[in-house]
Amino acid sequence: MAASAAATYTAEDMRKHNTDKSCWIAVHGEVFDVTDFLEEHPGGYDIIVASSGRDATQDFDEIGHSSAARDMLKKYRVGMYAGGDANPRAPEKRNARPFAATGGTASSRFVQVLLPLLLVLAAIAINLLAKK
Repeated sequence: MAASAAATYTAEDMRKHNTDKSCWIAVHGEVFDVTDFLEEHPGGYDIIVASSGRDATQDFDEIGHSSAARDMLKKYRVGMYAGGDANPRAPEKRNARPFAATGGTASSRFVQVLLPLLLVLAAIAINLLAKK
């Protein structure tokens, strides 16, 4: 499929570009072919590939990309996303979140990892106290 800056791509079109050989992402209603950027991405190519072939707006915004990174993205634009934000806007400024690269926020990571660990430790403590 030849990419055109005036083209509009659907979710079905995007799903065809979800590998490291053809890696497209949609961000704020625009489609970007970032295949040639994968090896240069400071966070590693696998993070982009994991978000490829779909609307990656939330993933992109949660990482806290700099304005320079947002400007760099423009050169990879291939068209518009039919299923995305019709009025692309500058996302609110956010600080990078420590667990964003692993697919979640710090609070969701707490629930996934630390809360179960705390529950196990509490059960052990209760068990030890009950034996006394």
